[in-house]
Amino acid sequence: MNRKLKAIVLFSVIASLFAVLGSSGLAYTPRPGVLSPDQVDFGGKTVNILVGDLNWVVYNGGKPLEERIAEAEALFNCKIEVGATGGANAMIARILAGDSTYDILRFEHRGGYFPLVTQGMLYPVSDILPPEYFESLPTADRYSIEKLQFRGKLYGFGVTYDTFNGSMMITMYNKDLIEAAGLEDPYVLWQEGRWTYDTLEEYGIALTQDTDGDGVIDQWGIGDLPNPAAVYRFLPSNGAELAKQNEEGKWIYTLNDANAVYALNMVNRWRNELKIMGNGDFLTGKVAIVPHTHLAGARHAINAGVNVGYVPQAKGPHVETNQQPTFDFAANFLPVNAAEPEKLIALADFLFREGDGDAYLDFYINSYMRSREHMEVYIACAENWRGEGDIFQWSGLWDITDEAVNQIINNEKGAAQATDEIAQQAQAFLDDLFAQ
Repeated sequence: MNRKLKAIVLFSVIASLFAVLGSSGLAYTPRPGVLSPDQVDFGGKTVNILVGDLNWVVYNGGKPLEERIAEAEALFNCKIEVGATGGANAMIARILAGDSTYDILRFEHRGGYFPLVTQGMLYPVSDILPPEYFESLPTADRYSIEKLQFRGKLYGFGVTYDTFNGSMMITMYNKDLIEAAGLEDPYVLWQEGRWTYDTLEEYGIALTQDTDGDGVIDQWGIGDLPNPAAVYRFLPSNGAELAKQNEEGKWIYTLNDANAVYALNMVNRWRNELKIMGNGDFLTGKVAIVPHTHLAGARHAINAGVNVGYVPQAKGPHVETNQQPTFDFAANFLPVNAAEPEKLIALADFLFREGDGDAYLDFYINSYMRSREHMEVYIACAENWRGEGDIFQWSGLWDITDEAVNQIINNEKGAAQATDEIAQQAQAFLDDLFAQ
């Protein structure tokens, strides 16, 4: 991946590269444990590819390539229909009605993973696929699938991300405001290993100002983290998550560990003690630094004409490197009542391949990147994305943790107290969810 991305940056061969990699004429080799096309015959049946977001760019968890569909229909003796999942409730209703026997589902975990898997609606593909299959997947996809394991089994399979995840969290900043304040560019600080919580705080103080002299702050150094969802996406910057798996694979509640408590206390400090974190508008120059956004979110700043810079999230004291968490984990899934799971996996393996996602990379580069600096940050994030607090969205864990986090960021309780008070309840929930 390094070579591919850097070649795109250095040699501007995007179009030709995509034409080659996206060609359906390339030789196809099934992954370990996957049937080859000559071993599969659907007998003319219709296979439904149900996608979480049909309006998104092709391949980022989306539709298969049109030319690949035509080729697959001929080789596998089937008709392929592409549609939307309709969300968790629609998928559950479809499965219970028996209409899903020839479905392949493609969605990110927030689109309904926990409601489906906890109700026994998904097929455990690790029952029929060997470990070598998962080892053969691109790193980003393997990581996603492993994060989505449930009760010792894997339910996700195939390629959805390939080289990158478009929901990687970065920090966005206004280069003009930074320069006007006489501060070093955060990009330089990141390159030199100096983009840390302490530096972010210093910049927040320097950039929080009453610009019109009326005695009221009207420019904030740091954009607000006003709710638990925002905080969960910030926590990985200090190596913290709501829960983590131990060496035995057991999920352990960790919102009360040292990493999380430190990060939570820092958010409290910035919001309530120093008052350098506020809910201003980055697009109009009222916020200098947005502590986390995803790359696509920067399109609004670009369209508004902001001289925007990107860096990874500031590094907390409990991590050795800047973290690039993501808030989406996606995969292919099969309904629990899949009629011929081995054949459906073979079809998905044929339809969705490494290299297809380069078209989406092209879209990202042309839409959200305006400089070599942007690309360098993107490469670093794409190669190293890890850690996230959102894995448990819609699982029920947020229902337990949200109140504690609100108490912390609203300065009602200290982080250690608030997170300890819910520890027993949160761990009991995890034990029940994963039957551990």
